[in-house]
Amino acid sequence: MKTIRWGIAGPGFIAHKFARAVQNTEGAELVAVASSSQARGAAFAEAFSIDHVFTSYEQMAASDLVDAVYVALPHSFHKSCAGIFLRGKKHVLCEKPVCVNAVQATALWRTAEENGVFLMEAMWTRFLPAVQEACRIAASGEIGEVLGVRADFCYASTPEEEAKLFEPKLAGGSLLDVGVYGLHFADMVLGEPKSITASAQMLPQGVDGHTNLLLQYESGAIASVSSAIAVQKPEDGYIYGSKGYIHLPCFYGAQELVVHVGTDAPRHISKPSVGDGFEEEIMEVCACIRAGKLQSEIHPMSQSIKILKQMDAIRAKIGLNYPLEGE
Repeated sequence: MKTIRWGIAGPGFIAHKFARAVQNTEGAELVAVASSSQARGAAFAEAFSIDHVFTSYEQMAASDLVDAVYVALPHSFHKSCAGIFLRGKKHVLCEKPVCVNAVQATALWRTAEENGVFLMEAMWTRFLPAVQEACRIAASGEIGEVLGVRADFCYASTPEEEAKLFEPKLAGGSLLDVGVYGLHFADMVLGEPKSITASAQMLPQGVDGHTNLLLQYESGAIASVSSAIAVQKPEDGYIYGSKGYIHLPCFYGAQELVVHVGTDAPRHISKPSVGDGFEEEIMEVCACIRAGKLQSEIHPMSQSIKILKQMDAIRAKIGLNYPLEGE
């Protein structure tokens, strides 16, 4: 089995989790990090025993030491940074959302195709065994006709704690940061909605602090999705059917699920991920690269673009606009 050599662009918080996962994945090797800060790059390299530190993304894109790159920068830099690596013939796994809007994502996918390299959005929730099992059970009919989904990913932060979340220039706010998880979860269960109703609490900084969504489907099913960076809620997911329901504690990173059917005792199912939860998506990317695929069949770029189109429409409804949208 060919070992896929990984580099990381942006040694921030989420990159630390990804680095641990790469080192815990057979057939993957973490060999490089790129950072605009030499000191941060060196510290990250020391923490994870990485041999190569680049002080520009262009340097790592030109290097023959790296096969694939994980882009872990703020949202507003995804398209430009990922584009550098794609044009350098590097396969790319880009943090969610893959771009700020659907137009950007479509252009980025075109760049990947033109250069014959793999591209995927890092939506780890789609690869978790617990989430996949919940979708399988829902599709089996065990809980009856699926009539609803609920997904809440809400937490309270401050500009002092996470400044980028409150900055429009960095495409901050709750929708792109965590609302994207609930939309992907609803899509896995119910597909594409026919309509979306949205309301939001806008913060003084110009980003959404708390957003609530109702998605209506042709089947008659309804999904309720909420996101927040300024409100604390239980971060649970539910799939509701005519005969019962499925509960996923911490749905976006679920390690277990509970199936409730009629008056039967709840059935607890443990479906832990390999490690931190990123391993499954890393294994998928590595397998696709070895097979010469340009995208994942489990999570193709068309899905990412579809969800971004939904978020574009939601942002228009709640009045959430970002500078530099077209770049």
